[in-house]
Amino acid sequence: MHSYILKFLAVEGDMKPKSYESPRQVEVGEVIELDNGMWHFVMDIRTLKTGTQLVLAESAQTAQQAATLGKQMQDD
Repeated sequence: MHSYILKFLAVEGDMKPKSYESPRQVEVGEVIELDNGMWHFVMDIRTLKTGTQLVLAESAQTAQQAATLGKQMQDD
């Protein structure tokens, strides 16, 4: 199991998860669903002293919306 620390590029409120676990390694450009049911595009992956951090784009209701938002943020 792969464990990740989460960093959100957009304001997500108080209910945002702090971590994410996946049975496989996550890659930049993937869309993931968090425990709160929201979908996020993975913008970057950083190796920190405390673990591996996923940098996530703005949340969306669907995987397709999250992919679109993430790609728009990459273009900015």
